[in-house]
Amino acid sequence: MASSYHHLGIVARDRGRLDDAEDWYRRSLTINEELRNRPGIAMSYGQLGLLSEARGRPADAMEWTVRCVTLFDEFPHPATGPGPVHLARLTAQLGPQALEACWQTVSGDPLPPAVRAHIDAQNTNDARE
Repeated sequence: MASSYHHLGIVARDRGRLDDAEDWYRRSLTINEELRNRPGIAMSYGQLGLLSEARGRPADAMEWTVRCVTLFDEFPHPATGPGPVHLARLTAQLGPQALEACWQTVSGDPLPPAVRAHIDAQNTNDARE
């Protein structure tokens, strides 16, 4: 059911029905949380982040994306999909201080040096392209 709800959210988003998409993503998230399915939770967080970004709320998008990537000790983790790339893009938009503050709020820990290095490398590569 969680996967079906997730995909219904994608369809709703693609059709421009953002409120419906959010409802489907949250339904999927609820089930994945009950099952303690961290990869499923990460997917829901990632989609809620993209949805926030589409609504012009980049700070909310960053929070959802940080929630996505902090579910796992390893960064980047394969189960977070494009989360690290989205995080780098949002950091380029909002600034590294916003990332540091958001990371601290969400995780309770300072931004790990490995994450900072990854974000810097991603943004450097994007600037070259």
